[in-house]
Amino acid sequence: MDAPKYLIVQEWIKSEINKGTYTNGDKIPSENELMERFGFSRQTIRLAISHLENMGYLEKIKGSGTYVNVRSTGGISSEQHNVGVILRHLDYYIYPEIITGIERTLMQLGYTMTLGITHNKVDTEIAVLNSLMEKKPDGIIAEPCKTAMPMPVRDMYKNIAATIPLLFINGGYFGTDIPVAEMDYVTAACKATNYLISMGHSSIGAVLKSDDIDGHKKYEGLSHTLIENKLPVNDKNVLWFTSDMPDELFAAMFKQAYFSGLNRASALVCNDDKTAEIIISILKNINVTPFEDVSIISFDNSQTAEILGLTSMTHAKTDLGSKAAELIIKQIKSGEKCSEMLKSELVTRQSVHKRSYSSSWDVNGDIYETFE
Repeated sequence: MDAPKYLIVQEWIKSEINKGTYTNGDKIPSENELMERFGFSRQTIRLAISHLENMGYLEKIKGSGTYVNVRSTGGISSEQHNVGVILRHLDYYIYPEIITGIERTLMQLGYTMTLGITHNKVDTEIAVLNSLMEKKPDGIIAEPCKTAMPMPVRDMYKNIAATIPLLFINGGYFGTDIPVAEMDYVTAACKATNYLISMGHSSIGAVLKSDDIDGHKKYEGLSHTLIENKLPVNDKNVLWFTSDMPDELFAAMFKQAYFSGLNRASALVCNDDKTAEIIISILKNINVTPFEDVSIISFDNSQTAEILGLTSMTHAKTDLGSKAAELIIKQIKSGEKCSEMLKSELVTRQSVHKRSYSSSWDVNGDIYETFE
């Protein structure tokens, strides 16, 4: 389910205010400009602006336009209950549904939401954190950037958690007692790998994010399942990449890895549906037929997976956002810190084909198969 259109406009305006693009007294883009920018109807734009007026972000002056309101830059009123939310993206991939789950549940529990978007950049994350803290929220739900890396912002989060309720979403840092609402990617990767094995694949590769803790958890589930089934865990079958890697560099790395050993894998476990989409394009470019020459399985079961016909592990999306909202309010009201991992289910499509083989042999650590 996609987020309501008005919510996309609403959260974009709030994000621009939080970043300082529009400050107190500034005029925001007109209805016509917003209609052109988003491609939405005037009714949708007006609904978004009306919500922001009610929340104290905007003031509409008849015959003049709509302006950033004093209350939106001067901090949240003491009568309001507000939760700050920091996410990597806004209207991209699975994020609209996560935002819908958070905001809907917060509203039901009597809280408003102040949203900051980092675009997965640490300097922006620090700026958004500082801006949110100035508004003195009751608590914060945060999706930190590069969770597998020793980031300095980790200490900022620890200091914040000592003063107000804080919850991580979509993964957190090791070595902190900050609770997390996340998907159980270890178990999800185990399920994905077991499915590939059941379809006759014995040489399984992976393309995973090295700077994101979720990539490491997916590798843990993959390698554990291969070992459990007495199948090889081959380093040549795994390509690690970073979140901010340019597409051209990723394509070059993938091609090099593919012809250096990754091509021995009959199936690939991809970090997510977006990664799988890029890999499919690269494979076609090197005259390899996706799904036929190499099976592909991924994570998140997004609209991208539906369009491409990808077999993918589900992501709770709206339910995850809702659960995060419930956990932060529980922490605000009772001080109880609770984490939760949500389960994934396998959705099969046409991207994994069945293989059968009569024998195999090992040459210098590589598995070769004879097919029937």
